[in-house]
Parts: sequence; C-alpha cells; structure tokens
Amino acid sequence: MTYSFQKATKENIKLRMALYGPPGCGKTYTALQLASCMGKRIGLIDTEHGSSRKYANLFNFEVLELGKFGPSQYYNAIESAEESGFDYLIIDSLSHAWYAELDSVGSDVRNWAKIRPIERQLWDKIISSSCHIIATMRSKIEYDFNTVEVGGKQKITSVRKIGTSPIQKEGSEYELDICGLLDDQNTLMISKSRCPEINNGIYPKPGKKFAEIVQNWLNDTSSPIPAPFVLTRDIAIPNVAAPVLYAVQEQPSYAIAAVASNDNVAQMVSTNGHVAAIASTNGHVATVIETNIPSPNVQPSAQPAISRQDNPAKTAFKALLAVTRQSSSKVIEASIDLYGADATGLKPKFNSENMTALQIKEVCEALMLEWLGVKGYVVELAQNLIDISSSRHPGQYSLIASDINTQLEF
Repeated sequence: MTYSFQKATKENIKLRMALYGPPGCGKTYTALQLASCMGKRIGLIDTEHGSSRKYANLFNFEVLELGKFGPSQYYNAIESAEESGFDYLIIDSLSHAWYAELDSVGSDVRNWAKIRPIERQLWDKIISSSCHIIATMRSKIEYDFNTVEVGGKQKITSVRKIGTSPIQKEGSEYELDICGLLDDQNTLMISKSRCPEINNGIYPKPGKKFAEIVQNWLNDTSSPIPAPFVLTRDIAIPNVAAPVLYAVQEQPSYAIAAVASNDNVAQMVSTNGHVAAIASTNGHVATVIETNIPSPNVQPSAQPAISRQDNPAKTAFKALLAVTRQSSSKVIEASIDLYGADATGLKPKFNSENMTALQIKEVCEALMLEWLGVKGYVVELAQNLIDISSSRHPGQYSLIASDINTQLEF
C-alpha cells in the first residue's frame, strides 16, 4: 500500500487543555473564564452535582449534569456537545471517569483488559472532537505547615494545600496541548505546552491576556520562514600558534557597596548575571584568566597587563539591580542579614572578590524576594515564582528577574 504525505498546516486545529489543582484553587471558574474569552457558545459537562451553576450569573454557558461517570457516559456527552454546535466544551471534572474505571476494575487486575479499550475510546473522542476542550482534574494533595516556636514548642500557624499530580490515568498529559497546575492563590503554572509562548510560564489569576496568547497561537496559520541559503566555499584555515595564558594583574579588593555603579549598564545587562565556573578550591569563584594570541615579534614577558572586568558577583548584582531598580544598599543589607557584618558592623563579612557562587545565589534570591514583597506577593508565592524561573535560567539572575516581571504583567 502506498501512503501520501501532505504539507502540514495549523488550519482548523482544536485546543485540548487541562487544569488541575487542589480544592478551592478555581478550576471551574478559570475554565469558564478562558472559554468565555475565546469562544461564543460554551457547553459544560458537570460531574459535581451542579456546582457549576453557581457561576451562572458570571458566565453564559449551557450545562449537562451527569449522573453516572463511566467512560461511556463521557463519550456520549461529548458527542451530544458536538451535535449541539458548541465552540468550547468544558469537562468538569475528568477525574470522575478515572474513579469509575478504578471501581470497575476492583481488586481483580485482569479487569483492566476490559476497561482499557473503553478508556481509549474516550481519550480518542477527546482528541478528535470538533469542539475546543478544557478539562478540569482534581489533583493529589500535600500539606505545607507554617509553624512558630511558642514556649519551646512548635505551634502551627497556618496550613496550605499544595496540588501535585493530576488524578487521572498515567501519561494523560501526552494527549493534551496545554496542562497547568493551579495553586490555592489561583496562580497557573504551566507544566506542559505545545504553545511556545507560555511554556513553563506562571500566570497569576489567568484571564483575558492569557486567553489572547492561546487564541493567537491557535489562529496563527503562517508558514515558517525558510532559513537563508548560504553558499558553501572552501576556506583556508591558517596555522595559528597555541594561545599563551597570562595571569591578570591583581587589583585591590572592592567592597560590595560599589556593585551598583551605573557605568556600562548595557554591557552589564547583556551578561545576564551569569555566574562563572567555580574553582575546585573551597567552592570559590575562579580567578579570571585572559586568553590572548601574542604577536610573533613580542615576547610573552613583554605582554602588557590586562585590566580585569567585573568579577562574577559584581556582574550578577549589577544585572539584577538594573532589572529590579533597587539601590546598591540593598546588596549590603541582604549580605549582612545572611552572613553578618565585619568588625566595623557597617560592611558585609564577605566582599564581591571572595564570595562563593552559592553566596551570590543566596544574596540575589534575597534581593528578588524583597522586590516581590514590595509588589505585594506573599513569601510562599514569591519563592515559588523565583524557583520556577530559576529552573529556566539557572545562574542568570537578570533573566530570572525579567522572566518574573513578564509573568507578573498577567
């Protein structure tokens, strides 16, 4: 049999999205909010005994309440939604189908042989549906306890529910375009996305702006820009003597107080605050070594001394302060808070010349936490924003701050 390939296009593609999280994180509300921003006619499959009706005064949608939650019931409900001509279909929630499958299997694992084909039919229906689909899922829950010491004993001051993985068949994320975890502050953290613009993004209270990004991605049918053609030619590579290493002339130590100079800001930010490689000795930042190719008629001993650029600590602090618009005094305060002061009590115990990469990271995180605190974000959420952005830009503190700043616009 001969198969025929066709040019791939994005015409008439449909959204497949999942929102999951702990109770009270706003799954149903967020699904309705996004669907209302992107579609005209909205249908909702309700497995929560009509709880979606509580949003009827905020959103215009039609609801179908399921009494049984087997995969076949979901399948038939999706078919009915397609026949009704809905633009967007919200499945609230898809976790009940998984509960029904587990009940059908019971204690005999051989029953999975009967259930898996029905489960596959449901997922094939979700993937091939003529409706855009936003499914909500419950998540597994862990608890975070905040405590204070009172009279020598730890007293719990608050308890926070934290969602982890969705309650659904293993690997369900593979079937979907976008998956996101909502926390108890209604902040959406994207865990999987085929839309590059939101990949690994963080969106507090996702609404119109987030919906516009997804909608633009769905509607973008432009063809890729072809790579420019480069004529290849033979290039003669001259023989070059191996480079000679020259140690940089030692300069006086500079206190951290000097890191916020506004000189060469453009050059400073372009470094992205990247921390240089760490020397193997005691975890300290390696001394800068310059690589130069000397002129054939100049002896190495006659090579002039090279002025040293900012060390990694200064580079990181300058880049971060330029983005967050904080003063240099904040660096001093953060360093003293973390590591203590010197004998004068006015300067940090460590200066920028002898800081380890870990100390640079901790000071930068302290600066970002204070910056987010001024913007009104609680410590837990601020730390969460920093951790996720740090995983995307490890060691590049200005990029981390810029990334957080971008997310906060939503």
